[in-house]
Amino acid sequence: NVLTNCGIDPSRYQGFAFGLGIERAAMLKYGIPDLRTFYESDLRWLRHYGFSALDVPTVAGGL
Repeated sequence: NVLTNCGIDPSRYQGFAFGLGIERAAMLKYGIPDLRTFYESDLRWLRHYGFSALDVPTVAGGL
């Protein structure tokens, strides 16, 4: 539908989309198997991985 909405004939052309969001990078870094767990607001999960609401990475603190 994206190609059609842009006025491109989908029977003649194909499209491919790819993106690597910050969640995907964190999944790779911490070995998190499921993206949905980022949005469940489970405090046990957040504490397990060491995420804090006020934990903002800085260059001085070491990203």
